[in-house]
Amino acid sequence: MSNKRIEWGKEIAQAGNDVAELAKDAGIPGIGLLATFAQNFYERHLQKRFSKFLSDAEIDQEMIGKILADENYANYFYAALETVRQTHSKIGVAALALIYKDHWNDEVYLIAATRAFSQVSDRTLEAFLSLYESIQPDKDYLELRIRKGDEYHFHDLYNEGVELIGRNFFVLSTGASMHANGPIQGMKWAHTDSYYRYCRAAKAHV
Repeated sequence: MSNKRIEWGKEIAQAGNDVAELAKDAGIPGIGLLATFAQNFYERHLQKRFSKFLSDAEIDQEMIGKILADENYANYFYAALETVRQTHSKIGVAALALIYKDHWNDEVYLIAATRAFSQVSDRTLEAFLSLYESIQPDKDYLELRIRKGDEYHFHDLYNEGVELIGRNFFVLSTGASMHANGPIQGMKWAHTDSYYRYCRAAKAHV
């Protein structure tokens, strides 16, 4: 398959130039400035982001052929690219590439993953790794409170924990231990362990 690999850097650079050229002469007030910004941002940031994702996901001509042959696969691919466009996290983009490489034809997994990683920050993913590793071996839930002396306090990463629950890295738990004004809890679910593996591998890769 190596002979079918695509030089994504050149392909993406050409696509960016084409879009900017179309926008330049659109005749709308201010569109010239917008096109200048869009082209500059694309060349300095998005081009590298897309190129890295496509290379890390090992997208080649054979894979593109499979994607184009099926509308559903094309939709999954587009959703993954849109998530990459919105995600400035280096760990997040690398993790998405590894996820797409393994699950490119798995709609259920990809839908959940793109929602989880869209617009995520490195700070949030670092918090995920830390919180995941803090879970005791005999437990499958995330505790967002810590004990200091005789009192319990909200975890230092409480806000990030709540965000991760909202993104479905963990699922919201309504366990009996919860009470008024107490911290929420998150339970592991089918994707939690795999998201951890992908984020850990991605962090080592960036």
